[in-house]
Amino acid sequence: MAGTGRPTMADVARDAGVSTATVSRVLRGEQGVSSSATRERVLASASELGYIVNSVASSMRSQRTGTVGLVIADVANPWFGQLAGGVESVLSPAGLSVILANTSNSDERERAAVQTLLEKQVDALVVASSCADGVHLREAVARGTSVVLVDADLPDLDVDSVTIDNVAAARTAVDHLLDFGHHDVAIVMGGAGPASDRARLEGYRQALAARNLHVPHEFVCSGADTFEGGRAAAASVLEQWRRPSAFFATNNFMPMGTLVAIAEAGLKVPDDVSVVGIDDMEWYPIADPPITAVHESAAQMGQVAAERLLLRLRRKRQPPPARIRLETEFRVRDSVGPPPDSTVRPSAEQG
Repeated sequence: MAGTGRPTMADVARDAGVSTATVSRVLRGEQGVSSSATRERVLASASELGYIVNSVASSMRSQRTGTVGLVIADVANPWFGQLAGGVESVLSPAGLSVILANTSNSDERERAAVQTLLEKQVDALVVASSCADGVHLREAVARGTSVVLVDADLPDLDVDSVTIDNVAAARTAVDHLLDFGHHDVAIVMGGAGPASDRARLEGYRQALAARNLHVPHEFVCSGADTFEGGRAAAASVLEQWRRPSAFFATNNFMPMGTLVAIAEAGLKVPDDVSVVGIDDMEWYPIADPPITAVHESAAQMGQVAAERLLLRLRRKRQPPPARIRLETEFRVRDSVGPPPDSTVRPSAEQG
């Protein structure tokens, strides 16, 4: 090896006393191609020489880049951090690198991110889509790139998906409020684009309709999928002449914003207003009061999606797409009580 040159595979082979083919097989992690002693000698030589596998050349030979694109809606949201951790915990031991793309809940940015990842020749995509349809993912499917959806189930796209039953989860949450005697239940949700939000809105409507309760349009409030979005949405409905006696908040940021809006209105949970959420983040049990919520594991969702992806990458004969629904758990805490005697604002009563 030249004194100033970058070490090559031939240098590793010469130092270890084996062929370059053996070095290639060992460094690719192929099983049963060399004795353990030979394998250790090759790895030791590569380490001592500072040899780094040329991934570009390797991908040209194998037609694989060893990369998976992960598209998430909001990198600042801890739920997506847990999802990403679940994906990486499965793919990394399998020798795959994850390229993260954040869309900030923008349809346009999601489409651009998918296109960029396809141009980077990723082997597969895991997409937590915030779009209302899967048009932008059809190119990936058409070119043979494996796609797994997480926390989304786009009906116009025939690919694997890993979700919960969002309609049933919402019905469970709203039924709990109705069982306490609440009739005036508002929903605080993100935008109407994400499939999960639309399904949770449907579950909310179904729960109320099953008890012959009408949903006033002003009780369906939406905002940005952020703390401030949840706060603003909840505050807007609390300013109505007739406020709701309970809130159903559809993702992890919405309950936080809702609690702040309730406090700013001079009300208490659950004495004046009850709150139920979905996602059940770490702060729910330590809130004041602890928040009743539907628990779903973002990490498990990521792990199951990654396992499904590995199955597709390792099989020549592809299985049909699967729609996988994970179990949820309803965790009852202290944020729900019976409705107050009146939910009419004092100014309205006096008028």
